[in-house]
Amino acid sequence: MHAGRFYHRAMNSASEPRPGRAPSCAAAIRYCAVAKRYRGRSVLRNVSFAVPANSSTAIVGLNGVGKSTLLRCLLDFTRPDEGQILIGSRDHGDIRARTQLAWLPERFVPPSHLTARECLRWLAGLRGCDLDTEQLAATAERLGLANGVLDRRVGELSKGMSQKLGLISISLSQCPIWVLDEPMSGLDPQARRDVSVLLDGARRSGRTLLFTSHELRDLPALCDHVVVLHEGEVRFAGTPAELGARYFDASADGAAASKPAPDLEAAFLACVRQAHENVGAMRPDVDKEPAP
Repeated sequence: MHAGRFYHRAMNSASEPRPGRAPSCAAAIRYCAVAKRYRGRSVLRNVSFAVPANSSTAIVGLNGVGKSTLLRCLLDFTRPDEGQILIGSRDHGDIRARTQLAWLPERFVPPSHLTARECLRWLAGLRGCDLDTEQLAATAERLGLANGVLDRRVGELSKGMSQKLGLISISLSQCPIWVLDEPMSGLDPQARRDVSVLLDGARRSGRTLLFTSHELRDLPALCDHVVVLHEGEVRFAGTPAELGARYFDASADGAAASKPAPDLEAAFLACVRQAHENVGAMRPDVDKEPAP
């Protein structure tokens, strides 16, 4: 869908995690027993977790486990079949609640005939605001975009530059909650570093960040909380350190090692592996060939 339509809808549209634990501070967003089905197939099952205010939360998981669907439900692009999503104390279906959200899709594709500067002015106009040129210049510099880039047509920009343009837009929005779908996807190392610096600055300045990712190498520096989603269910909710401490490396014979997983990726894979084992134990006939 066109980026302008996504942005316009996001800006103008509205239990405790299992097996993690609920954050103790006030929640900016709360998913409460959310379920979603497409054509009879369950995509989300009883999803419950909180996004603490003024912090950064990452939803991680393999491709196709429901991460983007969680965000689409929050933004009211699709409606949950069961459960409730709260933004602060308001239901996400309330238009006043969603005005707090700034949204960046995985692939930000603004109108290609506009220059980058014209695009940002247009997006500011959708919010009923004037373009803050001083803040624009400062944010573009922070992201490593030369001033001349802003006067190039969007159709000439690389994916990394386009993503940075989207980040500039949500930075200028002054919205307290940023929602980002795979913000690091497809970026080169320098772009990843520039985006990481901006997101870290937003977190430190008091913004609430909720983003999805299947790239775990950036998470320790970017997020305060992590939610592992697998097969449509929350398998872990807590801090990155707690994820690393809870799940252990497995040796070649499958036995648990005696030390915590050395990095977040290893811990994540151990969490997913355990989820598969638990499902197999509950449903012993799953994935077995029929008897002859």
